[in-house]
Amino acid sequence: MLPRPATALARTALVTAAALAATTGAAHAASGGVSAAASPAPSSTAGTPSGGGASAAGASSAKGTASSKGTAAAKGSASSKAAKPKRGASAAKGRATNQRPSPSAVVRTGASRLSARVSPTSTASAGTLRRDEAFRVRCQVNGTPTTGKYGTSRIWNRVKLKNGRTGYVPDASTETSSKNALVAPYCGYPDPKPAATNLGQGRCLSVASVALDPAPATRADFIAAAGPLAKESKQTTGVPAAVTLAQGILESASGTLTAGANNYFGIKAQLVSPGTFRWGTQAVGCVHKPTNEVEGGRTVRQIGQFRMYPSMRESFDDHGLFLKQNSRYAPAFAHSDDPEKFAQAIHRAGYATDPSYSSLLIKLMNDKTLPLKGWDA
Repeated sequence: MLPRPATALARTALVTAAALAATTGAAHAASGGVSAAASPAPSSTAGTPSGGGASAAGASSAKGTASSKGTAAAKGSASSKAAKPKRGASAAKGRATNQRPSPSAVVRTGASRLSARVSPTSTASAGTLRRDEAFRVRCQVNGTPTTGKYGTSRIWNRVKLKNGRTGYVPDASTETSSKNALVAPYCGYPDPKPAATNLGQGRCLSVASVALDPAPATRADFIAAAGPLAKESKQTTGVPAAVTLAQGILESASGTLTAGANNYFGIKAQLVSPGTFRWGTQAVGCVHKPTNEVEGGRTVRQIGQFRMYPSMRESFDDHGLFLKQNSRYAPAFAHSDDPEKFAQAIHRAGYATDPSYSSLLIKLMNDKTLPLKGWDA
């Protein structure tokens, strides 16, 4: 099954669900991403991985695999203000690289103590932490969803307890330095060493290794930069330029939230085996990234695996190829000259889990202040 993109990347910002919905819109299942239940998860306190699966990336849809970018439910971070991942020294003129946020965390729960479980899928307790107790996150992983101060989340943080045991505490009840990036490696799967050549598959990074495109100052700046690429994609793949632009706006908040990996469409890497993902021909790797999925009508935070690109061009090229080469979206190409019907067709095919996904795209395409449909002329 091809990986699906993740619109939730735009929603992974630390803002309220309402604010996220206003900026990025949908939760989706990008083809190839790992779904909450399917993401690799340690089966023991030692962090041994057990199974992986489909994921969600774009607007709660299945752009690559089953992913959903859903509206963000996580508000907080390790400080009173949501902390964004730091950007390091410029790797190229006007471009920057990611740095991992601090692993420092604090327990935030209404109860006097928070139970640390022996594994992220177990109900057995390994010990407890006090309310407002500070600790260091050793690694992060997907597991059973829990609900706390920061919404509903499948993310669990591994911690060394004072009793000497290792336990897992829910991220939903943990204030971390960022809810928009991992603050520690993925449990059981350390970051891979740089490869001399692009192998096309492998382990994902917890921090992207590529130089990042500078974020557009305005939506108009994003459209000016992305418009020619969308038009070119229409000519080579048949994907309407207006759809490409609307998805880019929705999935990446107009180019300001690209999974820290120049990923403008939330397209996920495809799970090959536990801990190993395939990222296609245009990407150069993949990154673990918090995202939102829609499960049973509710937004659930989790870690997805997103494709990593050298620049905007490769991301746009891959988007067109992803839709063109994935048979589930074949019916949409009967509407290459009708952007609205095309958007509805890819939504029906499972591009996003957000029930409003195609409506959000159509609203953007009909916004006369943009205007996106002019790029198909």
